[in-house]
Amino acid sequence: MINELLTVEEVAVFLRTTPNTIYRWLRSGKLPGVKLGKEWRIRKEVLDAKLAETTPMLKRQSLLDGIELKSNHMMAISSNEDDLLDLEAEFFKKGLALKQRLFKGCWWQNTDDVRQELAARGVPIEELEKNNLLTIIDLAKKYETSGVQGPIQVWRDEATITNQLGYSFLWASGSPGLESCGNFSNLIRFESLLDDTLAKLNVVGICPYLYNDAGKNGLNEFIELMKCHRNVMFYNHDSFVYLKNNFADN
Repeated sequence: MINELLTVEEVAVFLRTTPNTIYRWLRSGKLPGVKLGKEWRIRKEVLDAKLAETTPMLKRQSLLDGIELKSNHMMAISSNEDDLLDLEAEFFKKGLALKQRLFKGCWWQNTDDVRQELAARGVPIEELEKNNLLTIIDLAKKYETSGVQGPIQVWRDEATITNQLGYSFLWASGSPGLESCGNFSNLIRFESLLDDTLAKLNVVGICPYLYNDAGKNGLNEFIELMKCHRNVMFYNHDSFVYLKNNFADN
C-alpha cells in the first residue's frame, strides 16, 4: 500500500526490538517518521528503504575482522547508545564465528533490555544462555557490594569457566560509564586493574563507552582511560577506526 503508515509498536515487532528503541531512533533522526499529534508514525516505504541499506553493516563486519584472537583489553568509543549496541552485537557475532564463549557485563545498561536489544540485532541470546555460551551479569551491583574487586572477580570467574568448558578464549564486552565507580579516580583504578588482570587471561575484551557522557573534562578523561587499554576503537554508525595504543606498553 502506497504511503502506508505504521505505528511504533508495529515497527518494533517487525524489527524484533522495543518501542523505546524505535522512539530513540525517531527522536535522533536515525529512523525518519511523522508526528500526528502526540503519536509517531513511520511510512512503510521509508522503513523498507532503511532495511535495504546493508552497506554500512558489511563495512562494520569487515573492520571487526581485524581483531585478533589473543589476550586483549580494548576501549570502544561510540557517540550514542544505538551505535554502541550495534558495535557490541557485531563484536559478539565475530566471537561466535570464531567459536568462542561470550560474556556481557552491564554497568549503566539494564540486563533484560540488553537481551532484547542484542536479540533484535541477530544475536541468539536465548539459545546461547541456555547452553552456557553467554553470561550476562550486572557489574554495577557487583561493584556496589564488593567494590572494584567485585567486577574484576566476575571477569576472572568467567574466564575460568570458559577454559573449563574447553573454549580457548572468552569473548567479552563490559559497558562502563564515567560515573560507574562513583568517581573518575575509582574508574581509572578499576580499568587499570582490569587491564593487568586480562593480560594474564585468555580474554578478548572490550569496554564500550558513550562519548556523549563526557563533561567539560571529557576529552582529558577519555585520554586517561585510553591509557588503561591495549587498543582503542572509535565507532560512529558507518565509520570505524581501530588503533593500537602505545600508552599501554609504557
